[in-house]
Amino acid sequence: MAIDYINTLGAGAGFNTKEIVSALVDAETVPTQSRLQTKIDDNNAKVSALAEAAASLSLLKTAATALDDATDFNRYSVSNSQASAFGISAGNEALEGNHSITVSAVAREQRSTLVPHGGTGFTSVNQVLNSGSAFDLAIAVGDTSTVTTNIAVATATPQGIVDAINASGISVTAQLVDQGTTGNDYIIQLTGASGTDNQFSITPSVNSLLTAATPSGQAAANATVVVNGISVSRSSNTINDVIPGVTLSLNGVTSGAASVSVTRDTSAVKTNITNLIDQFNSTKEKLDSLTDRELEGALAGDSIFRSNVREMQNYFTAFSSTPGSVLRGLSDMGVSITRQGNLEISDTKLDNSLALNFEDIRTVFSAGTTDQSDIGTANRGIAGDLAKFVSDLSSST
Repeated sequence: MAIDYINTLGAGAGFNTKEIVSALVDAETVPTQSRLQTKIDDNNAKVSALAEAAASLSLLKTAATALDDATDFNRYSVSNSQASAFGISAGNEALEGNHSITVSAVAREQRSTLVPHGGTGFTSVNQVLNSGSAFDLAIAVGDTSTVTTNIAVATATPQGIVDAINASGISVTAQLVDQGTTGNDYIIQLTGASGTDNQFSITPSVNSLLTAATPSGQAAANATVVVNGISVSRSSNTINDVIPGVTLSLNGVTSGAASVSVTRDTSAVKTNITNLIDQFNSTKEKLDSLTDRELEGALAGDSIFRSNVREMQNYFTAFSSTPGSVLRGLSDMGVSITRQGNLEISDTKLDNSLALNFEDIRTVFSAGTTDQSDIGTANRGIAGDLAKFVSDLSSST
């Protein structure tokens, strides 16, 4: 039965009935509000902790993806006995080996001049030509077969010629050069692309208007290189189709044959392995703090999360899903676990493994495959499996 507190206390009893009613209501609602706020605070803490965990795991995945592809292990260093004549670089597809390279000629672009017929230069960039009437220039580009482009010069001045050629989109460019002499100061210089296949000729549509000439030593030429006894000719000074995975950048001719060697560089792979181990230790420290009861970690009571942490650790302590013939996992290449659960590397053992069993290391980390996908079930090696694990753990499912 409901109690009529107001009549019981008496209207004139001198009690503050509003305060009493408010206190009774608070007595019912405050505990409930407190419980709800505690749940909200707990959930906010878990959300924040999960965000911290996700960020640290993302860094771990980044370190893993530096080792999850077979091409990540293709790092080479080169030596060149005549580096002043040509540069050399080795890419992912290179192979170890020694080479003999002789550069007897470098590729060169044609450079020709254009001046008034019967003259040595133009008086100014705006000198009126052809009485101010428009005219055409026919520029033929090619060696055994040519492509001719007719270029309309609407503004009959040296500057108009330059602008028309440069706006045409062909492989010949033009510029005005001030010779700095008194009187006829300006000439038009035309420059083509390198190689004999890009030589060009220019013919005005108006007779006795302009004269084109190619100075001695400025004709187009191909590069001539002898690589391991085979002579090749190329239109460019960048040659990447003679030695697999190797690019030559020609600067000049060699004095006899240059000696070139391509050797595997294991230092980059060692750095990536070290980075992965260091990031594991950092990520483990972060996840341990989030699940530590003594530190009141926000995820201390989350059994699913703790299970995922243990699974992440297994990729580093168990054998690879794709073991090599000699090396099966990190422990075989000098990585051990401390009493605190961290990983540490023996530089000597890792160096020996890189020197003697490099292909096994490639297999252990990447399964020896390229362009791995996170989709589907497959043995991807330590780095590939770890990258997929983090992707799955961070996905919407």
